[in-house]
Amino acid sequence: PGCNPRLVTHTGVPSLPAAMEVGAAAAAAAAGSVGMGLFSYNRGNYMFDQKNHWARFSAGLNMAISQMGQYRADVEQMTELTVSRQDCYHGIAAMGLTILTAIYCPGRLGLHTSPPPGWLMGLAFVNIGGCYLFLGLTLWLAMHASMRADTACTHMLTRFVRLPVPSQGMMDKARKFLSSFEEQPLREVFRVPFMVHGSGSEGGKGGKYNEDMELDEAAKGRSRHGYDVPAWYKKEKAIDNDKTVETIGSMLPLDARGTAPEHFEAYREIQHEWFPYDVYARLSIFLAFMHLTHCWAYMQIGHQLQETRALFACVIVLLPIFVLQQVILTLDIIPSGFPLHRLGPFALWFAFAAAVIEYKRWFTAEAQAVGFVLVYAAYAIHIMYTLQLIRLCAPSSAPPAVAESPGASWWPGEWCLPAAFQHAIWLVAPPKQLEDGQTDIVGELRAAQAGVKSTTAAAGGGGSPAEKRADVHRALGRQGESPAWVNVKSGLVVMVVAWLWLIFGFTIEVINQGTAHPSLLSAPGVPNHMRDPRYRPAKPGKEERTEVGTGGAIHGPAVGVHAHAVERRLQASAADLHEIAAKLRDVLPHLQGLSNADGVLGASETPAPAAEGLQVEWPVFFEPHHLACGQAASTPAAVAISKHGRGVLVDLSKGSLLHQFALQGVAEHGAITSVALDHLGLLAATSTGVVLECAGAAPQ
Repeated sequence: PGCNPRLVTHTGVPSLPAAMEVGAAAAAAAAGSVGMGLFSYNRGNYMFDQKNHWARFSAGLNMAISQMGQYRADVEQMTELTVSRQDCYHGIAAMGLTILTAIYCPGRLGLHTSPPPGWLMGLAFVNIGGCYLFLGLTLWLAMHASMRADTACTHMLTRFVRLPVPSQGMMDKARKFLSSFEEQPLREVFRVPFMVHGSGSEGGKGGKYNEDMELDEAAKGRSRHGYDVPAWYKKEKAIDNDKTVETIGSMLPLDARGTAPEHFEAYREIQHEWFPYDVYARLSIFLAFMHLTHCWAYMQIGHQLQETRALFACVIVLLPIFVLQQVILTLDIIPSGFPLHRLGPFALWFAFAAAVIEYKRWFTAEAQAVGFVLVYAAYAIHIMYTLQLIRLCAPSSAPPAVAESPGASWWPGEWCLPAAFQHAIWLVAPPKQLEDGQTDIVGELRAAQAGVKSTTAAAGGGGSPAEKRADVHRALGRQGESPAWVNVKSGLVVMVVAWLWLIFGFTIEVINQGTAHPSLLSAPGVPNHMRDPRYRPAKPGKEERTEVGTGGAIHGPAVGVHAHAVERRLQASAADLHEIAAKLRDVLPHLQGLSNADGVLGASETPAPAAEGLQVEWPVFFEPHHLACGQAASTPAAVAISKHGRGVLVDLSKGSLLHQFALQGVAEHGAITSVALDHLGLLAATSTGVVLECAGAAPQ
């Protein structure tokens, strides 16, 4: 009594409701502990991922900025290669124009002496004209290539190839607050590790992630890849790939795209607008200097034979020029087929042989005919040589593939270039593929924001090789030829027309030689047959050979010339002739006296007295070189002078020295070569041609 009764079982344990409460409390405690553990685990992962994300975001953009700086340097270096090469071409062309102008104006043949024959002047002046033509083309083509490349470089650097500097909004999006963990789905907040929680049916809009990781099969089941990635990771990928870098877009033609960085692809496309001008500026330099060396040779033939008559010396001049031309052809041209262009320098020797026949001493009709044949041969060689140059300089429709090797020039196979000059062009185009081990971070950012799996531009291009090449050359004309090649070809065609014109003109002169009209032009007031006496027919008879340039009294150049048609410098009136005859009569007696006196006017037959010696003691170290006699203060005297101006005055009546003196101001005019003494003073002539006067009767 006085106590509360308890309901106990026969075993002595608590009842069932109490046990259930204890179990629920234990389960709640365990669930709370597990939930806190999962929350802390996933929250720690979130914190770690956000730190890594910011570090990766910063490092990736820093590397992208550095690589874009490298890309900007690539554009600048490729442009500088073109610009510096064109500057070199400009300097060479300016030097060539200076030399050529000196040859054409003050150094031309026929300016101070009689000119060489017309056919030789034609050979020289056609080459001068060709040299002017191609040097002018060099200046204009090089100027176009340089300015276009420089403009393209500036355009790309200021618009396309820019540093991928992130905006403030991008950096704000990349930055995360720790409280943003609360925004994550509960399945990520309480995610149980080592279990797959995602599938393609949910959260699969962003695609699969981390599929490129290399894991073994045991670890692959525990890794987070595919659709099983955190929600914040998917969101970060969307933010990081949104407008990270600007892109140039798809502006490339068929088969021009590769796997190289996008700025390389764009630069290679823009390069189509100036690379033909770069190439043909180089070829114009070659053509100009080949014509210049021909001009030098022909001018030397005319100079050595017409002005100096140095027959063998002319060969010594022609031989080095001939070798130089062959060396230039070897260095610049790799021909396919027969090397017909090597025939061009041989025209010098045909012209030399024809000029020797032209200037040989005795005229013969047979030698003249041989000379005509040699002239025609020289013209024909130049025509064949120019036609071969047209073939070699033309763009090749199927050029050989250019292998990419370190330190060598390279350009795409679609570029139409003259294959014969491919080793002398030295073009460098951007590569189409990245080398092994190289990475294009900027390209990866572009590909990621475009949703492309590949990190580089897809290599496009279908169609046949001819279609690709035609599509690449959008800068070509309607006939499929670049304007640069059209200009160079036009110049070469004009040269062929010039050679044909010379052949026509020389044929006219050959037909008219030996007739009354040997030339279409003649000097004013002179008959046609007086213009060129070299084309005069020989005298009749085999024993009377005609010397070139004469013709004798019967067949000479003065035949048919009347006195009234020729202006003579010594022609005078009748009154002048009478005056001249009177003066000649007055001179004749004196000439008679000179002839009888052995050249001494007024000489008598009385022998001259013998010369008497005079003993004079010269001063010490005095070396007389000149002696002059005269009057010194009404005293017969003689002056002896050294070549440096030291002298003595000798009294001839007593044989003694009157004075010692030194001439001042003589040394600067050179050594004394002669002296004269009279009552007015002393005259001295020096080795420099100066005459000095020392006035006075005696030294002062």
